Amino acid sequence: MNSEEDEFRRIEAEALRLWAAQTDDDDDTQVYKKPWQGLTWKDMPEKYAGDSNFLAGARWAEARLKERNT
Repeated sequence: MNSEEDEFRRIEAEALRLWAAQTDDDDDTQVYKKPWQGLTWKDMPEKYAGDSNFLAGARWAEARLKERNT
């Protein structure tokens, strides 16, 4: 090989390395994870405020959702 071919292969290899690094690290895709926010008393319908079975069910559902989403 002559020096021109060597230089071409060096530049090609460098370009491929830079391209690979760019596609792995700089794809502008970011994953945002929101912190878990549980139910508040304001989220509960007022007509069920005294129903302990409803509140227990709501807390159970909240716990299952938290397991799946955190």
